[in-house]
Amino acid sequence: MSKAVVLPALRQNLRLLPGAPDEDGAPRWLLFDAVRNKYFALSAEALYLVRHWQAGLAVEHFLLELKQRGHDYAAEEVTAFIDFILSNNLSEARSVDACARLYRQHAAQVLGFWRWLVHHYLFIRIPLFRPDAWLIRWTPRLSWLFEPQTHYLLLSLGLLGLVLVVRQWDSFWATFLHFFTPEGLLLYGLTLAVVKSAHELGHAFAAKRQGCRVASMGIAFLVMFPVLYTDTTDAWRLRSRAGRLRIVTAGVRTELYLALFATFLWNLLPDGPLRSAVFFVATTSWISSLLVNISPFLRFDGYYAFSDWLGIENLQHRAFAFGRWRLRYLLLGLKDPLPEPQSRSRTRLMVYYAWATWLYRLVLFFGIALLVYHLFFKVLGILLFAVEVLWFILLPIGREVSVWWKRRTECAVGAGRLLCWALAGGGLMLSLVPLPVSVPIPAILKAQSEQTLFASEPAIIAEVTVRQGERVEAGQLLLRLESEPLNFELQQVEEELRLAQQLLDRSGSSAREKAGRAITEQQTRRLRERKAGLLARQARLQVRAPFAGRVTQIERLHPGVWVAADMPLLSLADPARLRVEGYLGEQYLDLVGQGSRGVFIADRPGGAALPVVIREVDMGAVFALPYGELGSEYGGRIAVRRIGEDRLVPEAGLYRVAMILDNGVTTVTTDARLPGVVTIEGAPRSWLWYQLRRMLAILIRESGF
Repeated sequence: MSKAVVLPALRQNLRLLPGAPDEDGAPRWLLFDAVRNKYFALSAEALYLVRHWQAGLAVEHFLLELKQRGHDYAAEEVTAFIDFILSNNLSEARSVDACARLYRQHAAQVLGFWRWLVHHYLFIRIPLFRPDAWLIRWTPRLSWLFEPQTHYLLLSLGLLGLVLVVRQWDSFWATFLHFFTPEGLLLYGLTLAVVKSAHELGHAFAAKRQGCRVASMGIAFLVMFPVLYTDTTDAWRLRSRAGRLRIVTAGVRTELYLALFATFLWNLLPDGPLRSAVFFVATTSWISSLLVNISPFLRFDGYYAFSDWLGIENLQHRAFAFGRWRLRYLLLGLKDPLPEPQSRSRTRLMVYYAWATWLYRLVLFFGIALLVYHLFFKVLGILLFAVEVLWFILLPIGREVSVWWKRRTECAVGAGRLLCWALAGGGLMLSLVPLPVSVPIPAILKAQSEQTLFASEPAIIAEVTVRQGERVEAGQLLLRLESEPLNFELQQVEEELRLAQQLLDRSGSSAREKAGRAITEQQTRRLRERKAGLLARQARLQVRAPFAGRVTQIERLHPGVWVAADMPLLSLADPARLRVEGYLGEQYLDLVGQGSRGVFIADRPGGAALPVVIREVDMGAVFALPYGELGSEYGGRIAVRRIGEDRLVPEAGLYRVAMILDNGVTTVTTDARLPGVVTIEGAPRSWLWYQLRRMLAILIRESGF
């Protein structure tokens, strides 16, 4: 015979408080557990049970007493309420059985080290102090901060500061660049700590003004990153939704007010650390706070504000039930009843909110997995990455799929649902079919013969014989330079050579004169060699065209101008013979090769598509991009980062591709380099197989220690 269920004794330190009406306007009450600082909402029916609760009374007798008082409850309702009390530790342990049950509950809740680490390494909260007594003293003294006059004053100062900032925008932007220095980063950290402390104090003072107790303030670690927090659980006792919203939004409003005041102060302060600090408060501080706090998908300020605005408590838990209900109906045809009665518009809202939250969390958890992988050394990073992906992504999906499998016999397969599954299967099969891939290659169209001519040594321009754009022939004189030191040295050598020749002509036939003649002949040979070298240098000052082409660029040169050694003078190109040089991403290396054909389309509007043929693909990746117009620094398609003054390093692996115009193209000419893109029809490739290969390549690469 089963043992009769009796009513457990409620704890004497529980408090019953009036609560805000529920979503339908029905009255509710709150059961406050002061030990754990938790509130439990009770409906009118649950409140009646608490008021007439008799510890130790059997459920059957309790139901009879309630019926005599005119209230008809089912045994399942009372049993469910008892389970609620026991599971939340709201009862006293007056018997051995009750103590044993509490012990079993505690043992079930105690996590081992590894399970504790899995549950808490993403978020650990450490209370530092209990500020309620301090807030009681200071809230009246700072009440002027919450007055309307303060609100309008800060708005006015902020608008005035914005107007003044616009008038000196360049100086304002220069303050931002200061943060990329070690001193700037240190100042950034200190200012961030002050602003976030003000954010949490905003919550605390707003809660205290609403008559709520602030249980604790402290620090939390979100993926090992420290953030401050304020425990405003007592806000649940407020019956006014507007009051709870004031507490929830107080932190963001505090940062916005600080930003407005800091914008005004920036215009008054001189250059220095303090001005840089108020610049940070006026810009990046409140923007980063908004990006984190206003999101309704995480349990931060934005979520609670959104929940209060909708008037839906436990929004995520209830919305997820609606999301699963709708998903099971759409995919499997399971006709489950609604998780709870709601209007059609409210149902749609909760379904869409649940799906958006799941998608947001999928991206967020995967991003956190990558973050923890890179934050720690490789072994621990791989372990934490696997835990993150398995526990927070694959395990919830696996639970839902297991429910689908258990209820597979209940599935209702209709024509529309079969069509959807067929389309999904067709998409999967299509991703396995090798399809041609269009390969984009950022490229430059330029002359095949192109050369910049330089001054061989310091000289003065004596004559300029060409103009920019002029057609020249091979060997044609372009510039004539003169060097006075060179001319003077040549005259000296010629004079010495003349004197040496005279000595040779006058020498006699005696032994002594023959010995002197040999020395003179040796000097003469050296002078002639020296003269030949000087004449060669003089010839190099006659700048001639190395090939037939067109002058594409010429500096502002005219007779009488001095030029330095290795100074570029002009550029020459043969526009009738063109070639294309591009840079291929490593993900396309197996799709193109020598002989692949494509078209070049210049960025300049109005240009025709030029057919090209790949002549060569380099074996190794380039270390730097030689053409700045292709880089993102100058609006190009290739993502680069600048190193030094003029070195652009690609962010991804790129391979140089040499291409020539197709034999049929003979009418295209250009005097300058034209950036554009070459599109090549690559070899067929399966999209899904390619993604799997990429994942495998990453795993192999990262598995190396």
